[in-house]
Amino acid sequence: MQFSQTPNSFIKEVSWWQRYTSQSHQLFFSMAIVFSIFLMFLSFLILKGQLSLEFSLIHGFGLNYAVFTNAFLGFLITVIPKYNAHPEVKKSEYLMPWVLFEISILLTLFLNPFIGKILVAFSMFYFSYIFYKIIRNSKAHDKKDSILINMIFIFGALLLIFEALFNINLSYMVFYSYLLAMVFIVALRMVPMFYFNVTGIKPWIKPKYTRESVVALLFILGVSLQFDLVVVSILSSFIGFIFFTYIVLKLNIYKKTPAIMSILSFAFIYIPLGFFVLFTETLFELETLKLSFHIFALGFITTMLIGFGSRVTLGHAVPTQPIQADKITVALFVFTQIVLLLRVLSSLSFMASSSFSMNLLYISFIAWIVLFVLWTLRYGRILLRI
Repeated sequence: MQFSQTPNSFIKEVSWWQRYTSQSHQLFFSMAIVFSIFLMFLSFLILKGQLSLEFSLIHGFGLNYAVFTNAFLGFLITVIPKYNAHPEVKKSEYLMPWVLFEISILLTLFLNPFIGKILVAFSMFYFSYIFYKIIRNSKAHDKKDSILINMIFIFGALLLIFEALFNINLSYMVFYSYLLAMVFIVALRMVPMFYFNVTGIKPWIKPKYTRESVVALLFILGVSLQFDLVVVSILSSFIGFIFFTYIVLKLNIYKKTPAIMSILSFAFIYIPLGFFVLFTETLFELETLKLSFHIFALGFITTMLIGFGSRVTLGHAVPTQPIQADKITVALFVFTQIVLLLRVLSSLSFMASSSFSMNLLYISFIAWIVLFVLWTLRYGRILLRI
């Protein structure tokens, strides 16, 4: 046995803050979870008439940027370097911009939306510049996914600039043309790769321009819904249903696999379903309390968030933990589908002119809060490094 002969050798104790800030995903994931609970609670109070805040700002901007962008930005900072065989992003590069990003979100929500949105956008521009440098210096053979994801991310920041400068709400474009496009392109790259690692089945070789077609179609859809271009909305949602059904079927990632993989595969099913409902809504001019919107948001994006969030948290855990879904994680996935079901029932009861629709909507809000509280109880200690 050997002992250090250095006179002042000792085991250096690492503070909680150092542990917590040592990995970028821990910062962004944890704040996404905090906002997911806090903002849905505020949304619930606003709908109940117990709080006089702007619902579209708290619920719309809050979920799109404070929750989903926060979470997937944490994921991108982790995987963009891996896509490009590049060293991890240094703590000195992400820590203070993360602080600015979170403060800017709070500023937008509660003090000054104009200044807050500008600062959130510039924080996103900063991270896009980090991604640009990684891509530029990469010797990876295929940079297309990284470039496309970064372009979508920049577009999400630009939409905030336009919202702030012209005092308009671009929520449809933010959701479809930015958020849904970004999450789908990330999932289209990562999930088949995870599936190959588990099963050995080679990923589907996508036809040329598949990814670009996804982004273009979602951009057109976002614009048509944003500016009430009814004919374009009908056509783009119908084409989207056919196109995305083709992609989801060709992915061929639906054989029996471990639960941590099946959760991610299952989420893709909601994409063609969402387009079918959207086509029906637009064609028949149905008032549905944004049913299709929430199929995409809860069915696809939130299921992906639960799946990716659990996987990345386990994969980067200290000490190391196996990347597998235990019974609690499987229950969280099932509960996510219950949250969606409650939201669907709320829309259906609204269409049937039932007075119970608002009660179902309130219950779905509470169920969302419970979902992320339970996720925190399962993964919070790992994520917060406590």
